[in-house]
Amino acid sequence: MRIVDLSHSIDTQTPVYPGDGPVRVTILDDSTTNLSRIDFSLHTGTHMDAPFHFVTGGETIDRVPLERCLAAAVLIHLCDAGSEIGRAALEPHRAALAQAEAAVLHTGWSRHWHEPIYFTDHPCITEDGARFLVECGVQLLAVDMPSVDREPYAAHRVLLGAGVLIVENLTNLEAIGADRFQLAVLPLKLAGRDGSPVRAVALVESIRKSG
Repeated sequence: MRIVDLSHSIDTQTPVYPGDGPVRVTILDDSTTNLSRIDFSLHTGTHMDAPFHFVTGGETIDRVPLERCLAAAVLIHLCDAGSEIGRAALEPHRAALAQAEAAVLHTGWSRHWHEPIYFTDHPCITEDGARFLVECGVQLLAVDMPSVDREPYAAHRVLLGAGVLIVENLTNLEAIGADRFQLAVLPLKLAGRDGSPVRAVALVESIRKSG
């Protein structure tokens, strides 16, 4: 099994969603031990949105079943989908989506990490596109963008309202090298909270050479 890291590093230079505030690192002790403290929004870097993020009474991040964070995933290539990802862009992948627990959308947008346009011009999933993913039975949606949409966040509301977990800010998707793999995205057990950073990895079955 080959492991591919799909996560951005978190440090004081990590781009953050507008309004969330910067990442702060405080050194508490570096004399006898190395001890530090970090302060940032729970939606910084590669992270998971729990239903509670947009749904009052929805699952908080500590109540998300871990079984849903280890999922059979399909990689959907949408690098030419344009600024909106709607039903028409996703329809050709219906069969693959119906057979997977998690959908990972590869738009190529992660190449703009650290660029100003990363948060302002990214592709968005339309409300109808989100409903299509729910119809296909997707339980987790992961994207290489800072968000699945923008205000008024219709796609967020459709997906999280249906209990679909959202993982945002993936990177390195081109290194997976397969359309089907196991996705692991384990959040911190933060009681009552709306999201969490995750270490996202793809577990890809290696091809064994005969002889």
